[in-house]
Amino acid sequence: MAAPQLIVVSPRGSGTPLLTEITTALGYSSYGTMSDARPIFDEWRGPGPGEVYSLLTAAFGQDRAVQLLRRRDGERDELNSAFQEAVSAVWRVWWTRLGQPVTLASPVDPALEGRLARVPDGELHRLLPGRGCWYVSGLDLQRAEAGFLRAWHANRQPPVIFHHRDVRDRIISQIQLLSGPVERVGSLPDHLIYRDIVSALPTMDARITLALTDPAFPGMEEARRCQWLARHPAVTVIAHEELAGPAHGGTTEAREEAVARLLHATGYPARPVELPSPMPSPRAGDGDDLEVGGWRRHFTPAHERILSRLHSDLLLRPSALPADQG
Repeated sequence: MAAPQLIVVSPRGSGTPLLTEITTALGYSSYGTMSDARPIFDEWRGPGPGEVYSLLTAAFGQDRAVQLLRRRDGERDELNSAFQEAVSAVWRVWWTRLGQPVTLASPVDPALEGRLARVPDGELHRLLPGRGCWYVSGLDLQRAEAGFLRAWHANRQPPVIFHHRDVRDRIISQIQLLSGPVERVGSLPDHLIYRDIVSALPTMDARITLALTDPAFPGMEEARRCQWLARHPAVTVIAHEELAGPAHGGTTEAREEAVARLLHATGYPARPVELPSPMPSPRAGDGDDLEVGGWRRHFTPAHERILSRLHSDLLLRPSALPADQG
């Protein structure tokens, strides 16, 4: 049986859209850092059997849940409103337990959020409706809620996928994002600040040097705090270089092997649908943000020395690729 919820840890600049195409094709709605992604063949059709009652009971108590569910078909507005309110609250509580930042100002009722926050750690993910893939750019052991980590250690649920990429290609991807149009940067505070800093630098050489030497450059320390995922036996590790396929400089064999590991982690015995192949991006200049090894056009020997001195711990090699492609 396929897992109803997944957690994907994908540091910024890792080429996450390629993985999102696959998880959405498997029927998972994307939340978190990839929440703008939409399922390829289907939108979420609402909660499945038993999901409404369990969430309403946790949110409002058994008596109130029964009252809401007894509403006639023509009087379901109150039920729908209550359920959506509970969904928003449980999503926020779950996001907090994953150690992700939330705003203090929220339309969610604090009392409702407080009740759901008291749900035992091993049970909370079972209240999440539908089938969700929760994309986060980091899973810091110092920030994730301790009870969540204990529950995951004991039960290994939900499955955790670590999706990583060569740190040099991640740096180039981040620089291209931060030096591009402001509308592409999004609303992350550090991205907004570093767009000003990166845009003020005159050359790619200077921008790479900044990324390698500034401890606060977006994504660098975040990725460093994710290294435990690459070593944990219960985490499924998938490299961007494996998923890239021939369209972006990888191989068909590595992509198929990585997809097989993903299907095994999610509980699929075999491909239930025809999964998408990566569409080639424009290859003129630096147009392919998903290209494998694009860093070679920009990194100098001086950059490599800085990388080796300050970030050698971030040089993860995809196991399915030959040494000369890592």
